[in-house]
Amino acid sequence: SGLRADRRMATLVAARARGAILVASETVAGAQEPVGTVCALLAESLQLAQAAGVATENLLLDPGIGFFRRAAVPWHAWDCTILRRLGELRTLGRPILVGLSRKSFIGHLLDRPDPGQRLAGSLAATAAAVLNGAHMIRTHDVGATRDAVRMAEALRGEELGN
Repeated sequence: SGLRADRRMATLVAARARGAILVASETVAGAQEPVGTVCALLAESLQLAQAAGVATENLLLDPGIGFFRRAAVPWHAWDCTILRRLGELRTLGRPILVGLSRKSFIGHLLDRPDPGQRLAGSLAATAAAVLNGAHMIRTHDVGATRDAVRMAEALRGEELGN
């Protein structure tokens, strides 16, 4: 909930955690602008964390792919828009983590109801996320995803590490 559902969570994170991943998630139905909505939610989460004393350098941001089902925009289009414009979230000044592996928007777009059949779509979405500014990726398929990330980094012009 990005610390928004239970305001006491920010105090707990400040006292006991080394950091946190702040996730954007739907708070009201009918949102119309994906990137503006996600940016506003993540900015609010950052403020809550900072006000509680969580060190900013210990915070990651997750745009909440798959967590906006009641928006005015169809959920699969919402997720595609966020991925396409992911770089705009960098204005918040924190690394971006994205979880795309086997997500339902991939299943919808590729007509793959079985999550186990979504590897190709997951890898394509992951490469797009890295090209568009993601710093970290959460995945089920580590080996294949690592290769996709390394290719995207190379295409983005980054040196390949070992």
